[in-house]
Amino acid sequence: MKHPRRLGKRGECLSCKPDFEVVVVNNKNWLFQYLLSIVKDTQAAEDLVQEVFIRAYQNYDSYQEQGRLRRWLQRIAWNAAIRYMEGENRRAEISIYTDIGPDTETVMLVDTLVSSENLEDRVEHQELVQRVMAAIRELPEPQQQVVYYRYVQDFSVRMVANITNQSVGSVKSKSHYGLTKVKQRLAQYLVEGEYVMGCRETYPFYYQYAKGKIMEEDRVKVERHVAVCETCKGIVSALTKLLSHITPAKEDEHRHVLISIPLEHQTLTYTSYDVPMYDFYERANAILAKTGGLIPEGEIWFSWGYDADSELIGVFDNEGHKIEYEHIANPHSTNKRAVYRRMPKVYPLHTMADVFLSNRKVIRSTLEDPNLMIGELRNNLGANAKSGLYLALPGNAKNTRVKKGNGVIDAGHYKFAFSERYVTEDETISLVCSYLKK
Repeated sequence: MKHPRRLGKRGECLSCKPDFEVVVVNNKNWLFQYLLSIVKDTQAAEDLVQEVFIRAYQNYDSYQEQGRLRRWLQRIAWNAAIRYMEGENRRAEISIYTDIGPDTETVMLVDTLVSSENLEDRVEHQELVQRVMAAIRELPEPQQQVVYYRYVQDFSVRMVANITNQSVGSVKSKSHYGLTKVKQRLAQYLVEGEYVMGCRETYPFYYQYAKGKIMEEDRVKVERHVAVCETCKGIVSALTKLLSHITPAKEDEHRHVLISIPLEHQTLTYTSYDVPMYDFYERANAILAKTGGLIPEGEIWFSWGYDADSELIGVFDNEGHKIEYEHIANPHSTNKRAVYRRMPKVYPLHTMADVFLSNRKVIRSTLEDPNLMIGELRNNLGANAKSGLYLALPGNAKNTRVKKGNGVIDAGHYKFAFSERYVTEDETISLVCSYLKK
């Protein structure tokens, strides 16, 4: 059957849509899979596909083609499935991991969770879907199910209540809080549909940002991210306040700083080591000028080791330039070892600033009292230097005590227990503290 073209007052085409036979051929397969995922009955799904196309044909005159045909059909299919389930008094049994295909899934998720008219033009569908589904799976199980049924499958509140054997009020509450958490997760990825670096991608730059020693492009990345992520905004704010309490290195002083910040599942650590270069920096810079910043093969200018369970995610110099490095064999230890390979310049008092992520827990609860938390840090620098350890505690921590160390610095979002003193190359500096969870 041929469908007439609809013209506007000026003769322009308002429809420009395919013949309905083409619509049926191109959409019958995914519609069947979508309906089957809801009603869990093959014959019913086949019957509903026919019903969807009948209703779509009856309303095809009023549909204006704007590249959203699948969305339009999906809405019709959803209404048909609900009528079927309510009429049969059936219970839907839809797994939270049901795969209804990237196209249909994307339509639902994008429409519901992200308010950007041009999102499809600016974000890869599949990556967005993966991020949304990952955010949903991070919810507590009761919220996870409700959010999936409500905002992926688009079930009504009453239908979700029937499926999950909950009250309507409980579904509304879980829907609200669950969707809020998902949107917060997505906010770290999207701002009005435009990509923003995630937490992990911006972690390397926070210490440099707090110091005010950061490349312009990296500063912009940090500011865009912290504008939508309250957790990382708190980290940056606390680091900025903390650094105002840390005495900078003197001109001829070796100065070491280690700052550990417990995250939800990992520990984020920033280290900074200031080393006087004396007359070496002039010779080194002459070489770098000739090699384009490449350190000659076989020469080791800057080298450091770190724990095998840590991941090195960033290396910077005094001004925030990213340093190219490589790992080398460490035959006498299970620890990892890295060396500089390319750098812009060497400074008279050179700063080696490194950033790590680790699965090691630096704060733990006690068996006697789950609310009593113990924090511990220790480090052996292997050099004569002034060394400081700083451990981030919750800003609302109560009864904070430092058993080994100097005290506590209130930095707003976090409190930092710290231990600072001069050490010899054979000495280990330790920090032990405790506090009560609020």
